[in-house]
Amino acid sequence: MYKKIIFSFLLLGISLLSFSQINYSDKKRLNDGWKFLRQDLGSIWEAVRKPAGKDSPETVPLWKDVTLPHCFNAEDAVDPDVNYYEGPGWYKTILEINNPYKDGRVLLQFEGAGQKTDVYIYTEKVGSHVGGYDEWIVDITDAVDRFRRSGDAERFEGKIPLSIRCDNTRDTEMIPSDLSDFNVYGGLYRYLNLVYTPAIAFTGIQTYASVDEKDREGLLQIKAFFTNHSQVGDASLNIQISDPLGDQISDENITITEFTDKDVLSLKIPKPKLWSPETPNLYSAKFTLNSLTGTMICEEKFGFRHFEFKEKGPFFLNGE
Repeated sequence: MYKKIIFSFLLLGISLLSFSQINYSDKKRLNDGWKFLRQDLGSIWEAVRKPAGKDSPETVPLWKDVTLPHCFNAEDAVDPDVNYYEGPGWYKTILEINNPYKDGRVLLQFEGAGQKTDVYIYTEKVGSHVGGYDEWIVDITDAVDRFRRSGDAERFEGKIPLSIRCDNTRDTEMIPSDLSDFNVYGGLYRYLNLVYTPAIAFTGIQTYASVDEKDREGLLQIKAFFTNHSQVGDASLNIQISDPLGDQISDENITITEFTDKDVLSLKIPKPKLWSPETPNLYSAKFTLNSLTGTMICEEKFGFRHFEFKEKGPFFLNGE
């Protein structure tokens, strides 16, 4: 019964409102070329310092090669004889950055990192995040430009040093707590993407899909979130909606002059095909944002369904 209740509330959460990060089309997964250290550093300088000579008396951290996704606890979490590691760990790599968009932005898209994360370009901290189960983004454009103008850039031959500190240390002020019945993992355990966008770009899309109780008419409402890092004053937005069979049912063009959050579409759809676990019908929306700074394209999925909690009775999805 408890599992059924949880499942019902999950459906409640996804039935109406969906807000997603952008599904970027121009991105590269940063899987290879990483080094990892399962301990803390004295400072970020130790991640980017010149290697000590073989006869140096210094004690230096011993990094090992890894690929992403990577987890601190891939082995010790399932070892019955030890407690799994809880603490900081560092990752570092060297990036080649070649943004195809003039005055465009360079982003790091984290699909998941546990549990507290700090991000550095060379020695400059460019972002932090708390939470191991959500997607988040760091804009590294300005930090990359500053590093390229610095006196330290020559040593890296045009490439950009990236360092990331992850920490899954026990913290009573965070959820989930250490009393949970699962491990609180550390590391870059989901994909990390390098993303290029034009100066005018999406930062998020929100879809609201609802249907009346008799399934006669669906209503789709879409809000888009924008950013503008240019002097360009306007952009054009094309939105194409397709049904679960891939047939186009709407094609709308909008002029964007204010780059904040904006309601961009309200569309009635007669007799929509409903989503359910047995018939997971999904509609698609394709967004094309054109401006003098470049073109950005993304696609999102959404579904129609309605629900009802009967008093002292079961949960109904689409009347069943």
